[in-house]
Amino acid sequence: MARKLAYRENRGDVCTMPYGINTPGAFAFIFSIILPTYSSCMKSRDDPHSCQNLAWHVALASNFMTGIILLVLCFVGEFIRRNTPSVALLSSISGIGFTYLALNEYLPVAASPIVSFIPFAIVMLGYFAGVKFGPVPVAFVALVVGTILGWATSLNHGSDVKAAAAVIKPYPLVFPIQEMFAHISEITPYLSTTIPTAISIAIGTIQCVESAKRAGDFYPTRESMFADGIGTLIASFFGSILGMTTFIGHPAFKKMGAKQAYSIANGIAFLPLCFFGINALLLSIIAIVSVNPIIIFIGLVICADTLVITPQRHYPAFLLGLMPIVADWAKGTIVSGVSGAYREFVQNTTDFDRNITAHIDAFSYRGLLNFSGGSLLQCIFITAIFMYMIDRKFIRAAIWSALASMFAFFGLINAPSVGILIKKDDDGWKFTVAYMMLAVFFACFEFAQRRRWVKQPETEPDDLSSIEWAEWNRQRLLEDNNINEENNINEQTV
Repeated sequence: MARKLAYRENRGDVCTMPYGINTPGAFAFIFSIILPTYSSCMKSRDDPHSCQNLAWHVALASNFMTGIILLVLCFVGEFIRRNTPSVALLSSISGIGFTYLALNEYLPVAASPIVSFIPFAIVMLGYFAGVKFGPVPVAFVALVVGTILGWATSLNHGSDVKAAAAVIKPYPLVFPIQEMFAHISEITPYLSTTIPTAISIAIGTIQCVESAKRAGDFYPTRESMFADGIGTLIASFFGSILGMTTFIGHPAFKKMGAKQAYSIANGIAFLPLCFFGINALLLSIIAIVSVNPIIIFIGLVICADTLVITPQRHYPAFLLGLMPIVADWAKGTIVSGVSGAYREFVQNTTDFDRNITAHIDAFSYRGLLNFSGGSLLQCIFITAIFMYMIDRKFIRAAIWSALASMFAFFGLINAPSVGILIKKDDDGWKFTVAYMMLAVFFACFEFAQRRRWVKQPETEPDDLSSIEWAEWNRQRLLEDNNINEENNINEQTV
């Protein structure tokens, strides 16, 4: 796609969009498909090898279905991009950048300050301050310095290198296509994981297309989403349970000077590493915390680029839109932390995490679960509704609230799992009612606004990088100049 874009626009600075595995979907598949399938199998067979293969094949079938859903969604992607405010689209991708790339990756930096602070400073100086380290790439300098400090302070251990070297051997290709289709009928219980994963991949790609557009590279939405679907299908044929997607970071890669071939270079470099199991050896040699600053930089650039196109009046909406992702991260941190602390003292069972969380009755934790459910979609809805509230565009706020009500009804947002949650103790139906109440509330304000009882809508466009905003700003400057000229004439007359 990058080559075609460069040829069409006759440019040499086109940057390929990053493409690879869908990491959030990987965690969803591991803990919501593979683990339950394996545990259920072990209860009936007590054959670890057979149950491992079963869990793998069911996950493959689910990944195949994810690819099919992505191919269907690619036909509506451009419509979604055109009719969703840019800041709302970029809010969830900024939330991921801020939470998972910046905050989460800074924690290891803070845990090993002697090793990581200098590499962190090198990356920030190189990419934000424009400081050069001769002909050597900034990332390489940070990696070398961090690794030297890691070995000097015993953060790295020779025993880890020895253990990693022992796993180096050829790993042949596998094509479990027959086994995958043989278990396609067993994915029904896991559609509550497969469907949201596919939707999150689609939404993420739409956001990445919008992000690349802000950086100057106009990729077609449908083609990008089609690549996700086809890539996911091909991955499942080769035995991968991980969906493929366009992921965040295009502006940061472009700022680092990446162009069209860097993605191919990545693939060529990783091919022998994966086929011979060399990854573990490299990761045991380098200091991992020296890589974290590069990831942090990417997260910060994503957030900064969104702020550039955001009018100041919409900052509160943007900041609130980051919070569902933070809640999702916090939920995972709490569950893994609590279960990790107590797991060694109890019998290891599949339902351990579920039993732990079921006994956390704090009202705030219940809110955390609701706020983190469907976090990527929630970011968009919250930001869009709040933006239109600020701009007094009440009919649009009502429409987005009604859409949120529909999504909440099916458990796609504000719920820990997909489904129609209508039992008395369920929270899903409560969010459906609450969002619909908001829609009616905004509709009443729309009526009052048309009667001139409420201040009229904001006229400034909500995207500072759009053609509409440039035209609006030009008209505003012309009006200001005309007013100044009239004032000067009046002063001269007096």
